[in-house]
Amino acid sequence: MSFPKENPQLPERINNQHDNPFVDFVIMAGALLLAVVAISFLIGWGATRIAPAVPFEWEPNLSFGPSDVSSEQDQRIAEYLQQLTRDLIPHDADISEINVHWLPDIEAANAFATSGGNIHVTRGLLDAVKSENGLAMVLAHEYAHIELRHPVVLMLEQIGHTLIALVTGFDNSSAGTIAQQTGFISLMAFSRDMERDADERAVTLLNAYYGHSRGSEELFEHILQTDTHQWGLWQSHPATQERIEFLESQKKGEDTHVSLRPLPDWLEKALNREP
Repeated sequence: MSFPKENPQLPERINNQHDNPFVDFVIMAGALLLAVVAISFLIGWGATRIAPAVPFEWEPNLSFGPSDVSSEQDQRIAEYLQQLTRDLIPHDADISEINVHWLPDIEAANAFATSGGNIHVTRGLLDAVKSENGLAMVLAHEYAHIELRHPVVLMLEQIGHTLIALVTGFDNSSAGTIAQQTGFISLMAFSRDMERDADERAVTLLNAYYGHSRGSEELFEHILQTDTHQWGLWQSHPATQERIEFLESQKKGEDTHVSLRPLPDWLEKALNREP
């Protein structure tokens, strides 16, 4: 029995489907991208369904700013914001322990909710609204985030996307970069949906408390007039004009004739405005 003196010559292109290796890379990168996108949105879908089952007491208590205010005037404002928020909360609400934090040194018009039932209100927000109704809309909106468990949803999503980045090696590979960016886009998309849900719930709360929702658009009209930088696709909130149109569509015909409830005179003076 004789053996060949040399290895046989393999046919060209065996195990090499393409002439250009770049084509193979594109195919593999595309498959990886599709897989990461699918997993990312699956994480968001699962988070929205798991969050309601998480006991409210399990939420980490995240609050920002000082735990106490520095002056009697700031204390009075903090108590007013706390009481107005409590008045807006339904009596049969499962989540009734809401803490409102007054941030007198922040000029940006903003309010935000964090886990543990915390709402933060800036000085700039009070400067932006003209009536108690406009302020109540913002407080009801932030409460709605808490009631709908949005902070927990975001926390679960962030945990999931962090795990994807760790598994794919975010610090060392392009796959990890794809995972992080895809997760970011998913979070932004879900956040826009959350803002719309919170707006809708806030209008319901305003109607229950005041009997109408007039004045609900005050903050957004202020933003539209003063903020010309629109983030488009990348903004975490729906477009300001879109929100105004939604709030206008929710008003009943007789709302246009209803008087708004003014902010207290003492608060107007504290804000250096004429009541």
